[in-house]
Amino acid sequence: MRCLITSSMVVRSLAGSGPLRKAAILAGLAVPMLVAPVLVHGQHATVTPAAAKMVAPGMAAVTRHAEKLNVPRKGKASVAVQAELSSWSTVNRSREITIPPQGFYIATLSNGTAMTMINGEEKLRHAGEMWAVADGQSMTVKIEEKKQENVGLEIFSIRAGH
Repeated sequence: MRCLITSSMVVRSLAGSGPLRKAAILAGLAVPMLVAPVLVHGQHATVTPAAAKMVAPGMAAVTRHAEKLNVPRKGKASVAVQAELSSWSTVNRSREITIPPQGFYIATLSNGTAMTMINGEEKLRHAGEMWAVADGQSMTVKIEEKKQENVGLEIFSIRAGH
């Protein structure tokens, strides 16, 4: 990602929705790790076609960086999380893709425009725009511009660590 994501941005974007409260709390704890993480184990993925995995039919992903982190909490035990930065892109000229629930993540549209549908709400997105997808939600991405051949997303995901 090319911009800083703050915990207050994530919490504000999710606050007030009952089912999203857990994701907001986890994000509020985990997003500060971008500034000062306590590294437990890190792994770097090589960006090769063989490293790509299918997230959904028509959407491939390459993990750019993944880390297991312990996020300290004032006066409480630290929380183990798995943070991952990946690049998703459409393949095989797919124009509409439904991505099943992947856990909580923040998406940034890398190129062009795309219509997204999350939890029944459609929204036109433009390159550089960021949004959150809560744990348990699927997302449909549609390319509506006839001249646009693909869509790319940068994904920052946060999951409970093991």
